[in-house]
Amino acid sequence: MRLSVFRPAAILAAGGALLVAGCTSSGPGTAAPSSSAPVSAITSSQAASHAPTTITVWSFNTLPHEVAAFKKTLAQLHTTYPWLTVKFVPGKDDAAFAKAVAAGSPPDVFVSTAPDNVAKFCYNGTVAPLDPYLTAAKVDVKATFPAATLVYTQYAGKQCALPLLADAYALFYNKKMFADAGITEPPKTMSELTADAKKLTIRNGATIKTFGFVPRSDYNNNSSIYVGSQSGTKYYDGSEKATFASDDKWAKLLEWDKGLNEYYGGPAVQKFVGTYNGHSDDAKNALLSGAVAMEVDGEWHVGEIADENPNFDYGVAPVPVLDDVANTYGVGNTVGTVAYIPSGSKNKEAAFFALQQLTTNTEFLTTLADTVYNIPSTFDSLKAWDKADDPHWAPLVKIFQNPGSYYKELTPAGDEDAATFGTFVQQYEQGKVSDLQKGLAATAKKVDKLNAQAKG
Repeated sequence: MRLSVFRPAAILAAGGALLVAGCTSSGPGTAAPSSSAPVSAITSSQAASHAPTTITVWSFNTLPHEVAAFKKTLAQLHTTYPWLTVKFVPGKDDAAFAKAVAAGSPPDVFVSTAPDNVAKFCYNGTVAPLDPYLTAAKVDVKATFPAATLVYTQYAGKQCALPLLADAYALFYNKKMFADAGITEPPKTMSELTADAKKLTIRNGATIKTFGFVPRSDYNNNSSIYVGSQSGTKYYDGSEKATFASDDKWAKLLEWDKGLNEYYGGPAVQKFVGTYNGHSDDAKNALLSGAVAMEVDGEWHVGEIADENPNFDYGVAPVPVLDDVANTYGVGNTVGTVAYIPSGSKNKEAAFFALQQLTTNTEFLTTLADTVYNIPSTFDSLKAWDKADDPHWAPLVKIFQNPGSYYKELTPAGDEDAATFGTFVQQYEQGKVSDLQKGLAATAKKVDKLNAQAKG
C-alpha cells in the first residue's frame, strides 16, 4: 500500500485527511472490552456447526484486482464455513469508519491502508483491544508476526489491530548509471549517498539532465527517510516528549537534506518534484525514464517496474543511514495495512474469526501479496512466499525482518504529529526557517501540545 505518515496540510488536502476529531466514542476505552473481560473465540471444531451469522468487512481497497482478491477469499471462507456470510464493502477510509462507529452502525471488521490512527482509535474506544480474543484463540502474536508489525499495531500494551501485509522502503538504483559512474555498490551512509549522487548527476549546460538523488521530503516516498529509522532517532523520549530538538541527529539529518537540495538549486529541484511527483507509479517514473539514478520507494515499485519496463536493470538496497549510526545500515522504515474490530461490533467473536483468517491464512496472504505487490506479514507466509528469494524482493524482505527496522511511535494524536513535523521539514527545505534548532524546538512544543490535547 502506501505510507500515509508525514502529511502536511497541502498533502492532506490532496490525499484525504485522516483526522477524525469528534467522530469517535466519548472517552478513553469507551465501549471497548478490557483485556481481562471474559470472551471466547470460535475454534475450528465450533466453526463446523455455528449458528448462521452475517458480518460486514470494510476495506480501503478500490482497485478491481484488489477487491476481487478479497471477495474470492471471503467467498472461500463462506464455502468452508457456510454459517459465516461476509458482506465486503470497498472504498472506506478511516474517517468514514470513525463516523460509523460514532453513529452506532460500524462494520464488524475494518481494513485500513495505514496505522496512523491505531493509537487514536485504541485510546478513545473506537476499536476493541484484541488481546482477549487472541488469548482465547491461542494466537501468540510474537510467534506469528515479525516484530516490525507489532510496533504499529500496538498501543499502551494493547494489541489494537492486526497487520495485513506490510511495506518496506528501500533505495532503488539504476545499475547502468552506477557502472558508467564507476560506482560498484550502493551507498550505505548519507555522506556516501551525497557523494554518489554528485557523481551520478549529469548536467547539460545550465540544466540538469539526470539527478543523482533528490532528497526533498515531499518527493515520492522520501518522507520515509525522515520518520526516524534512517537517522537512529525516535519521535519521543522515555517521558513521551518530542525529541526533535533534544536529539541532535534530527538536525544533522535535515542539514544533510538541505545541503544536497542546495547542490542542485531550489528551482531545479522544484521543477523535478513538480514534473515527476505525479508519475511515481507509472512508466514516466523518474527512475524508469532516466531522470534520476536513485530513488526511495516501497516494495510495490518492484511490481510496477515489472509491469512498465520488465527489462529495466536495477538494484534494490537498504536506504542509507546517517553517518552517526552507520552500524545500523540495513534497517528501514516498515509499515503496512492494519485490520480492526470496532468496539461497537455486535458480532465480535465471528468478526475475530474472520479477522484471524484474513491476517494469518498463509495462502490468502501470499496470494494477496502477489496481487497488490506487498510483503506477506506472518512468519509462515514469508517462508511460503515464492518471491522471498527474488533478487529484487529479497532485500525488501530482509529490511522488513531486520530487528532494527521500525515505524514511528503511535500516539492518540493520530497522524497530526507527523504532519506537524512534515510541515516544518518542508519549510526548512524551502529556506523559510532561519534558525534550525529554534524551529525544531518550536515544532517539538507543538507536537507535545497536540499529544496533550489528544489525551484530554
